[in-house]
Amino acid sequence: MRTRFIKGNMFIGISYLCAISTVLILFFILGTIAVKAMPSLSLYFLLTPESMAPSFGGAIGNAIAGTILLSIFSTILAAPVAVGTAVYLKRYATDGFIVRGFRFFIDVLSGTPSIVLGIFGLLVLVYYMRTVTGGFSLLSGSIALAILILPAIERAAEEAIDTVPRDMEEGSYALGATKWDTIKRITIPYALSGIITGIVLGVGRAAEESAVVILTAGYTQFFPEFGVGAGEKMIFGIKIYPFQDLVAALPITVYHSFEFPHLVSVSEGFAAAFVLIIIVMIINATTRLILWKRRIG
Repeated sequence: MRTRFIKGNMFIGISYLCAISTVLILFFILGTIAVKAMPSLSLYFLLTPESMAPSFGGAIGNAIAGTILLSIFSTILAAPVAVGTAVYLKRYATDGFIVRGFRFFIDVLSGTPSIVLGIFGLLVLVYYMRTVTGGFSLLSGSIALAILILPAIERAAEEAIDTVPRDMEEGSYALGATKWDTIKRITIPYALSGIITGIVLGVGRAAEESAVVILTAGYTQFFPEFGVGAGEKMIFGIKIYPFQDLVAALPITVYHSFEFPHLVSVSEGFAAAFVLIIIVMIINATTRLILWKRRIG
């Protein structure tokens, strides 16, 4: 009995030690990045586009705006497809060879390295479909990122749908409601907080991605512009801004600081990385808040 008690306490102590080590490593990384970023962090650096800076680098306002646009538009593209797939698999599809194969391919897509999706986007979206996407553009980057985050949102939506009590749906059927009415009025509203959580996580996943963005979105030193202009190489002769135009992103800014250290100071790269981490932390905190409210409700 005493031996079992000692072993239990040892296991608890090792677990606490591992947890504390993980937190300390995280704070060490964040602290190192924050210290190295401090010389460059300022309101001018955060709010000004690079085009208005005295030289290459010097500001990341354009990259922050581009990161937000890429994250939002990729999630807008991915969320309806992901949620629709989850609803079909959970409430319409019957277990069989085709459905199992479909789930297998979703798992494969989820495990596909981002660099592979980036190369796919470079060849298909940027090169072969350049008359539609504009080549390196917000549209190319958003579509590629949507493919990347789609499995994560789909899995979260499935898990949320699994939490819906079956007796509520069966009661709806007993009252004469159709399957679609039940899904629309019972299933989706009940699972909505879980679905939103998955969507928010998708936004965070898109914001922190680098390989896909570098290979599909390109880079620009200017703020995104909204409007329509002439585009001789576009399919309809018009170019829609900012969708078919180059867009900056924070991961690319970090990459530039280490690719061109003689042009962009390392401190600016760390500052861009610090801002990106803060954005991801805010998104994750929002997800936690949604889950907390869900548990309270």
